[in-house]
Amino acid sequence: MTELVLPDGQPAVAAVPKIAGVHPFGSKILIEALTSRELNPTTLALPEGSSAGGEESPQAYIIEVGPGLSDDSGLKVGDRIFWEGKGMMVNDPRAKKDRIRAILEPHNVRAIIEEVS
Repeated sequence: MTELVLPDGQPAVAAVPKIAGVHPFGSKILIEALTSRELNPTTLALPEGSSAGGEESPQAYIIEVGPGLSDDSGLKVGDRIFWEGKGMMVNDPRAKKDRIRAILEPHNVRAIIEEVS
């Protein structure tokens, strides 16, 4: 654990506890971004240090919504979305391996994706 120290050298708290989870505040939403590998399962061999080009996938699942998000926003937990813009990346230990979680404003959601059952 990391120790926080005041300017006089005294401990501010005994130790900073580990994060158990991150929850959105206000009208924010917590998303878990899908990886490009999940969206394009094709195997492509590239030389080390090169990339396939393009940016990270703008698709994600809504994991949690803040208490201030209006019911008429049309967004709900479990929706798969296209999103755009910058979110605040969060270190949430509940995230699936290799996936990134972020806090977004609802206006960053561009579309809700309808999945095939």
